[in-house]
Amino acid sequence: MTARIPVFYDRELRPEWIDYALERFVESSDAQEFRQQLRRHLSPQITCATSLRKVISQLDQTVGYRSQLSREQLVRMYEAMSALPPSDRAPRRLQLLVKSNRFVADCVSAIRKLHRVGVDGIESKHLYERLGAIYGERGTVPRRVRYVLRTLANLGMLENRDKRWFVVGLL
Repeated sequence: MTARIPVFYDRELRPEWIDYALERFVESSDAQEFRQQLRRHLSPQITCATSLRKVISQLDQTVGYRSQLSREQLVRMYEAMSALPPSDRAPRRLQLLVKSNRFVADCVSAIRKLHRVGVDGIESKHLYERLGAIYGERGTVPRRVRYVLRTLANLGMLENRDKRWFVVGLL
């Protein structure tokens, strides 16, 4: 039986949220103030208190004080992204997500493998099976996979048509 590995991805993210959070992180020196700034900015967009709390937590884990990436790495990424127009930042955002979250990295790896072997139009169940083999069969895995898929769609890398996910960007 596969051991239960924690899945730390529980909300879809939008590209503009990642950009905003990264900029706030670089400008901040206090974790609490960073989270408060995110709360003020996102609360008009996310009305459910639980969803707001989870999005802020997800952003903090991706580009904030709880990120797997060092402050220096995040500052370098911010500087590189600042030199690009928002429409050209998707590969950098993906890089941030993959490097800061193992679950996202595993999802992207599974999508890349399926795409490489010629699967055109990936069904969610294929990803559920692959990620379930890694993280254990439990109800949270399909939901978390859907959050990652929607985040990748928000980044312009995937598109959902006829209940299948098609790679449309650089993944």
